[in-house]
Amino acid sequence: MKKVSVLLLLCFLCGISYSQKMSKLYKLYNSQEYVKCVEQCNAALQKKPEMLEAYYVKAIAYFEMAHSSSTYKDFVKNPLLECLTSLSILSSKDEDREVLEEHGDTLQLIKEYAEARAKKIKTSNTSEAQAINQRLASIFHTQKADGLEYARLDAEAGRYDKCYSKVDRLYAKSPAEISSSNENYTALTQGAILLAENWMFSDLFSVIKNYKQKYSGNYGISEGFKKALFISIDTARTDDNKSLFYDFSLKGLELYPEDKGVASYIENRWIELINSQAVAYRGTASHERTWKDSVLLRNAYRYLSMAKEVFPGNRKLEDIETRLNSEFHTIPLSFEKENFKRYALEAVNAWRTKGCDCDTSQVVYVAPVPTIEWDTTLERLANEHAREMFFENHSEDVNIHGETPWDRINKTRYKGTTYENENGSNFVQAMKMAFCVGYGISFNGISSDEEMKHVVDSMVTHWIMEKNSQNCMKVMTPDVTHMAIGMYGDRWVFWAITKYDILIQKKKK
Repeated sequence: MKKVSVLLLLCFLCGISYSQKMSKLYKLYNSQEYVKCVEQCNAALQKKPEMLEAYYVKAIAYFEMAHSSSTYKDFVKNPLLECLTSLSILSSKDEDREVLEEHGDTLQLIKEYAEARAKKIKTSNTSEAQAINQRLASIFHTQKADGLEYARLDAEAGRYDKCYSKVDRLYAKSPAEISSSNENYTALTQGAILLAENWMFSDLFSVIKNYKQKYSGNYGISEGFKKALFISIDTARTDDNKSLFYDFSLKGLELYPEDKGVASYIENRWIELINSQAVAYRGTASHERTWKDSVLLRNAYRYLSMAKEVFPGNRKLEDIETRLNSEFHTIPLSFEKENFKRYALEAVNAWRTKGCDCDTSQVVYVAPVPTIEWDTTLERLANEHAREMFFENHSEDVNIHGETPWDRINKTRYKGTTYENENGSNFVQAMKMAFCVGYGISFNGISSDEEMKHVVDSMVTHWIMEKNSQNCMKVMTPDVTHMAIGMYGDRWVFWAITKYDILIQKKKK
C-alpha cells in the first residue's frame, strides 16, 4: 500500500512539472518571444521526447515567424517548413491524434496557409512546394500526390528535361504486370499524356517506343500511350504548313505499324482537313473569287498530296482527288487530255509559224520559226512542276528541292542515254532548253472543248504578249524541237528542248 502511494505521488508531481513546463512554453509564445519559445521547446524535448504538446508549441512559434520571415532570417532559413516538420513529427508520435485534434482549428489555418504558399511557388520554387506538400500529406494523412505531380510542376516551370526524367523513371521502375490498385497506376496511364499536353513530343515518342512493348498487356497504360499520340497529332495539325502533322503522322504509323485503329485515326484526321478546305472553298462561290479564296482550294490539294505520301495507294484519298479534279476542273480530265495536248501544241506552233513581236524591254521582231513536236517526258516534268507550284503557291523555275529545270532534265534519259530500237543503238540527249511558267488562268467553270481551247490559247498568248519578259523569246526559240505544256489549277509550265537523237550503231542484218 505504501508503494502505491509513492507512485501516485510521483505521478502527481510529474503532472505538475509537465503543466508548469508547458505553461512556461505557452507564456513565451503568447509574449511573442518566438525564438526563445523554440529554443525552450527544443531543450524540453531533448530531455523528454514524449512531451508531444511541445512539438505543437514549437510549430506554432515557427508559424508566427513565417509571417515575417525576414525578421527571423538569422535564426531560421524557412520557418514554414520548420513548422510543418515539427507537426509531422507530432503526427507520427501522436498515435491517438489527441493533441492534433485538440488544436484542430489552428492546424487548419496552418494547412490553408501552407497550401496557398505551395500553390504560389509551385513553378518558381518547385522543391519547396514539393516539400510543403509532402509534409502536409504526412501531417493530415491526406492522399499523397500522384506520381506525376512533381513532373507537372517541372513542366509548368519550363524544366522539361526534369519533367521527362521523372516520367521516364516512372515507366522504367514500375512493373509490367501492374494492377489498377497500385498507387502509381493512374500516373502510368497519364504520364505520356502529360508529355503530349506540354508539347514534349520528342520525349513522348521516346517513351512510347521504349515502353509500349513492356506495357502491351495493360489496356489502361496502352490506351494512355495512344491517347497521347493522338493529342500530339491533333496539336501538330494546327501547324500552319502542316509539316509537323505530316511528320507526326508518319511517326505514329512507325510506332504502331500493325494497329488499324491508329492508322484509321490518322487517315480520318487528314480526310477531315482536306474536306474542310474544300467545303470552305465551295462557300466562296457566291462572290467573285479572290486569291485568298484560291488558297483554300490550293490547301485542299496540298494536304491531299501530303496525305497520299503518308498513305501511298490509299483508295479513299484517290477517290477524293478524282472528285476534286472533277468538281473544280483542276487538271484536264481523262477524256480531255488528248485534246489539251493538241490545243497546246497548236497554240504554240501557230505563233511560231507566223512570227511575232517580243517585248524583252525593247520590242524585237521574231521571224517565223520551225514547228515543234509534243514530248511525253517533258509532259510529265511540266505537270509535276505545275502541280508543285500550285500546292506550294509559287511560280519559280527552281523547285522546292532547289533543282533547276536542267537538274530535272538530267534525271531523265535526256541527260544523255544510249537506247536500243529496231534500227540498232541510238543516243539521245537534250542539247538546249526553253522553260517558262505562268499563273492566274484555270479551267474552273469551263464545260466544253471550245472553252478549254480558249483557255490554252489565252495562256500561250499571255507568254507571247508579256512585256519586259523573256517568255516570248523562249516560246519562239528557233532550234527547239520538242515541247510540252503542263498545268495544275492556275499554274502553267511551258517546257521545250532541242532533242539530239542519232543512230550510233546500226543493227546487223
